[in-house]
Amino acid sequence: MSLLLPYLMLAAGGILLGGTWSFFRQKKPLWTVIVLAVLAVLCIAVALWRINQG
Repeated sequence: MSLLLPYLMLAAGGILLGGTWSFFRQKKPLWTVIVLAVLAVLCIAVALWRINQG
């Protein structure tokens, strides 16, 4: 049960990464693409770190 949150964060990071790609393809402002990419990588990194600890 304690590993549920990291896997949900991993899924959220993947969704954010897909949103980043979508924003990039739609020619949205560059700062929004960068912010989404940073959030996605942060979510994925934290999730993988927590999974490895668990």
